[in-house]
Amino acid sequence: MIDALAGAAAETPALSSRRPGANDRIDQQQFLMLFIEQLKNQDPLAPLEPDQLTAQLAQFSSLEQLTGINTRLDTLAASTRQHLGTTLLGLLGREVLWRGDRVRLDQGQASPLAYRLPEAVQTLTVTIRDAAGRAVRSVSLGAQDAGEHVFVFDGRATAGGRLPDGEYRAEIAATVAGSDQPLVVPTAMSAVVDGVDFTEDPPALLARGQKIPLEAVLLVRPPADDE
Repeated sequence: MIDALAGAAAETPALSSRRPGANDRIDQQQFLMLFIEQLKNQDPLAPLEPDQLTAQLAQFSSLEQLTGINTRLDTLAASTRQHLGTTLLGLLGREVLWRGDRVRLDQGQASPLAYRLPEAVQTLTVTIRDAAGRAVRSVSLGAQDAGEHVFVFDGRATAGGRLPDGEYRAEIAATVAGSDQPLVVPTAMSAVVDGVDFTEDPPALLARGQKIPLEAVLLVRPPADDE
């Protein structure tokens, strides 16, 4: 079959004007032209076997179907991206809550850190660490009930001086009465969306200088001032 196709290509002006490289591919039209030329130039004394003819036609049919599927998938992907972009732009000015443990200081004002206690705790301590991982402040909040809570860092170091603006990491350690095991406390951050980064795939939300992946978003709501 390879010899027959090569011979057909050599006698077809549309295909013989260029020499295909090792990595070249042929499209549907080229495949069909090669197939027709092969039939025209086959040896009358040794024609193509029916099973070989059927196999080549099946290859052409499969190629045509796969090309159609790829085209439809590309169209669907473009439509999805457009719809997602429109949806994300509608989140501008909305407050989002997303998973994370970062506290950002901006002009001495810290972004709030939300956390949820599945049960009442006897002690709860928030430790603030700088970019190098050093503990710069530890705040004891004592006993707290189960439910949603918000911690707002005052931006001060252990010695009392103000910390420089930037991003810090918060760790929460809690203990439950009658248990020696520390309680795992998930944390989240909240801010008002002020931008959308379309250079990411998928796009990411922007809030207070932070990039928020869509998969990390837990809640979207009107800003507190509108409530």
